[in-house]
Amino acid sequence: MTRVIIKRCPDYSFVKEKLQESFENLGIENLFTRGEKVLLKPNLLTGREPEAAVTTHPLFLSAVIELFQDMGLRLSVGDSPVSGNTRKAAAKSGIEEVCKKYGVELVTFTDPKKSETSYNTRREFKIAKQVLEADSVVNLPKLKTHSLMTLTLAVKNTFGCIVGSGKQLWHIKAVSRESFAKMLIELHEIINPKLNILDGVVGMHGNGPANGKAVNFGIVAVSKNGFALDDAISQLYEVPAEMVPTIFYARRLGITPKYELQGDSPKPIHLKLPDGIRLISKSSLLSRLVSRVPFIDGRNCIRCKECEMRCPASAISIEKQKIDYSKCIKCYVCHEVCQYDAIKLKRKFILQG
Repeated sequence: MTRVIIKRCPDYSFVKEKLQESFENLGIENLFTRGEKVLLKPNLLTGREPEAAVTTHPLFLSAVIELFQDMGLRLSVGDSPVSGNTRKAAAKSGIEEVCKKYGVELVTFTDPKKSETSYNTRREFKIAKQVLEADSVVNLPKLKTHSLMTLTLAVKNTFGCIVGSGKQLWHIKAVSRESFAKMLIELHEIINPKLNILDGVVGMHGNGPANGKAVNFGIVAVSKNGFALDDAISQLYEVPAEMVPTIFYARRLGITPKYELQGDSPKPIHLKLPDGIRLISKSSLLSRLVSRVPFIDGRNCIRCKECEMRCPASAISIEKQKIDYSKCIKCYVCHEVCQYDAIKLKRKFILQG
């Protein structure tokens, strides 16, 4: 049976010890072959300091690298940040320094290769060649809330394997929460990480994935199955599956396996969800008429135009300090990329202009 290992980890100085215990429990050394080419996929959403809890922590990555190098694996680290600049994001978040310290290649995802799913939808993904050419992928998500998917964990983290602006196009192709979640599920099955290792030492709740509040969850979690890991974490923090589209539809599609939860009980924490997030099944007349939309908080906006440049629907004008809601697809990418907390979310009657 699939297993999910949870270990209490009060701070990053204990990560290597706790992961070593988890690896021994799961028999991880037998999972890899010496000399295997392994791509480590952290959450490198954007260039933020480690203390902001936006990205996988550099000390967490250090512990993973040390354990894998002891196994004789050939490692690289890569992601495709929403900002589009891997080097800048890695430098700001401390990831680049770790890669240099351990002599691990930091790769910028380029040259997307087509890969199709076997589902009836026959989606075609353009995945970074570095991902497809690796012998295996190890997924290193960060425990955070997410304005669209409620939680970003193992399944959501593999979305970074899509190169650059290709991610923005998926927000156009898969507009609803349901279709976007099902797309993420299919993509995760293609990437098929050999191992998922969650950085939950310090994560984020509230209005994540970039503008929430850092919180010490004090855990690390390890599983060979990302769907099982996500399901277990949502249950640990009492977040209903109906709140998390990737978990809800993975269950409904029969993809989430039966699993055994082992290890420690996490310390009690009330995980605050993003403002205005709702159950998937809630479809009252009021909920159909009222939509959660982004708006620009002029008090915080520095007019950097990052949100305007990254908006898939070209709905934002920073010069006018306005969002065109007739174009807005409510993907909340603008909310993700703004590091100044100048994009807020509010409920709005859809008939309003």
